[in-house]
Amino acid sequence: MEEDYKPVVQHQRRVNPKIHDIIKKEVEKLFDAGLIYPISDSPWASPVHCVPKKGGFTVVENEENELIPTRLVTGWWVCIDY
Repeated sequence: MEEDYKPVVQHQRRVNPKIHDIIKKEVEKLFDAGLIYPISDSPWASPVHCVPKKGGFTVVENEENELIPTRLVTGWWVCIDY
């Protein structure tokens, strides 16, 4: 690693309230498994991202009886070290 390199600071973003509990449970699983641990004083700490797994399409009927193709979310990927 270069001596004169400084870490880049990115602003925090709000999490969609619908997936907040899912993210919390996934992070707690990783803590319990010992795969991740909190580092509060490191400028090199990486964020954790939760990304939806997409599993194909389904067709949903809307209020006007139109058929709308919709992507299915089959789970969540927990992405570390971005």
